Amino acid sequence: MIVITGASDGLGLQLAKLYKESGKKVINISRRQCEFADTNINCDLTKHEDIKKAAEQINNSNDKIEALINCAGILSVQKLEDIDDDELHRLLVTNVEGMILLTSKLATKIKEDEADILNVSSTVGTKAYADQAGYGASKWAVRGFSANLQVEFKDTPTRVISFCPGGFESKIFEKATGEKNGDFSHWMKPEDLAKFVKSILDLPKNMEVSEIVVNRKSIM
Repeated sequence: MIVITGASDGLGLQLAKLYKESGKKVINISRRQCEFADTNINCDLTKHEDIKKAAEQINNSNDKIEALINCAGILSVQKLEDIDDDELHRLLVTNVEGMILLTSKLATKIKEDEADILNVSSTVGTKAYADQAGYGASKWAVRGFSANLQVEFKDTPTRVISFCPGGFESKIFEKATGEKNGDFSHWMKPEDLAKFVKSILDLPKNMEVSEIVVNRKSIM
């Protein structure tokens, strides 16, 4: 089974669709349902009890995990001098703490099932952007967590992949600011990124793509 956090929208939704079409059992961990998931586990990644229950349901499953794709995340756009403590807390708990806790609670089954882990970071986790100090810090943290997992699973068949995409079509900006992002015609498509992610995970087990950065190329 393929376990995806945040498969109700964006890249996660396209990954769920792609894996469902390929005949895989898809588990969605999200606050909202995914139409392509075989099982939807209602979970707010800011709530420890929700994470615990979601992990228990997966750990008690007789199905083997093939991959855990940590895709859930939120965006925050705030000027440095206007960073709000409540929003910063929500950002870090959602993007980092929830990912760490869920992976921790699934770690034993991941090892037993020889499953792979793919953590979705961002190009914002590789370089700085104005008005995104908190968001950028959370995505740098995701990359750091991936690097640590690579050490933890070094002597196992589990591969850990840090995936850092640039701008692609999604509602993440609109959800963060209440404003539409405008013209998406030159942005990457989430379905294309989903195909790329699957192609990486489909590589032979003795090939580990430790980190990949996908930049959005401007076409004049």
